[in-house]
Amino acid sequence: MQISTSRNGGAARVELKGEFDLGSAPDVERELSDLERDGHHLIVLDLRELTFIDSTGLRSILAADARARREGRRVVVVPGPPTVHRVFRIALLDQRLEFVEDPESPQGANGDGD
Repeated sequence: MQISTSRNGGAARVELKGEFDLGSAPDVERELSDLERDGHHLIVLDLRELTFIDSTGLRSILAADARARREGRRVVVVPGPPTVHRVFRIALLDQRLEFVEDPESPQGANGDGD
């Protein structure tokens, strides 16, 4: 798993490449926790380069989303390839999480104008 993070003011984009599973989840969770602790109000998870995600990866994303909602922040997800996004659809998480097609334009998603 490769994790690349870019920051722009109160927003951060985390690009994940490879397999998001039991072995890589602690690294992703640590990166997300660091961004939360640093006060980023928006975290964009870019999954376009993922080749695989398991239930541990899903749990990590759901946990980050739940923390963000509790604290008045946002986590948005750029969908991965069809084989990866299929896992979200099967678990009905495509209805629970906020997905955006363009990682550069989530500020205006859902009309909140962050």
